Amino acid sequence: MLRFATVLAAVLLTGFQAASPTLPPRLAALAEDAAAARAFDYMALKAEGADLKALSDAVYRRTRVDGDQPRALTEAETILQMELAAAAEAPDAKTFAADRIAAAAAWDRWIAFGEAVMAGQPVAEPPFSYVADRVRMAKEATDPRIHELLRRAARDQLLRRGWDVGDDVWLDAPTPGARSRFNSLLGRQAWEVDHGNTEWLKADIAANGWYLISVHGEAASSAAWLMTQHADRDRPFQRHVLALLEPLVTTGETRRSNYAYLYDRIAVGENRPQRYGSQGRCVAPRVWAPNDLEDPDGVQALRDENDLGSLAEYTARMHQYCADFTG
Repeated sequence: MLRFATVLAAVLLTGFQAASPTLPPRLAALAEDAAAARAFDYMALKAEGADLKALSDAVYRRTRVDGDQPRALTEAETILQMELAAAAEAPDAKTFAADRIAAAAAWDRWIAFGEAVMAGQPVAEPPFSYVADRVRMAKEATDPRIHELLRRAARDQLLRRGWDVGDDVWLDAPTPGARSRFNSLLGRQAWEVDHGNTEWLKADIAANGWYLISVHGEAASSAAWLMTQHADRDRPFQRHVLALLEPLVTTGETRRSNYAYLYDRIAVGENRPQRYGSQGRCVAPRVWAPNDLEDPDGVQALRDENDLGSLAEYTARMHQYCADFTG
């Protein structure tokens, strides 16, 4: 089930690599002023013929400070990106305003729902039953280190599943504009949690070493890998963990697939060909394709050696995450 996060990340990691326009001065100023970004008339900008989706993507590209250290959106940038994306979806000002109200209410319900799950509320149905199970495992852990690791990994998974949350937060089927607002807020929340997890895990590993399967269990080893996989704003740390995992593959102290996924994650993040075909992007509606490969002819053999299964089956499974792709 941990593969859910990797599958989603394989779509999102390269989602904004296509060229986007630079923000014009008046929007760049909004990116520095949260109050002004909140009050701006985005529907008037749309009426002028501006490509709001492209401008929304341009806000994201401001975070690419350099290849190793992408940063999170600031509050002002989050508002700007969110409002641009929502205005692009809204057919008129009335819908735009209604979307804002619906998204705010859904966000309040999401926060309450997430706090309840993390406090131990049972959840019977997927996808959040998996999160609730991880919360239970964390509560049952007698080692404080493993307890904190599993608790953090559970919250990581809570947020990843938030992209598909339904009746728990939406009283009615959300409009595209309301959903895009919610997703923008969720993205910033995920960045904040990932940052806290990365800093904690870095300090923990420096003090105690990596989580070995024979000592700490497979669940702890995979939870630490998962948090490393999501540490994209700290590429040197990811490379450090990859070096730690490499010798552990042959001794069975880490899963071969975990090493493979992290190798590809780093390679794509550094704009290099990947080895195992785990990372990709949407190229058309319901069509996912892997990023460039080191050895296209030999990739299946490498996947077989590392317990990754068929690339063709993996690609077919990934198509569903491109249902809303618009180019």
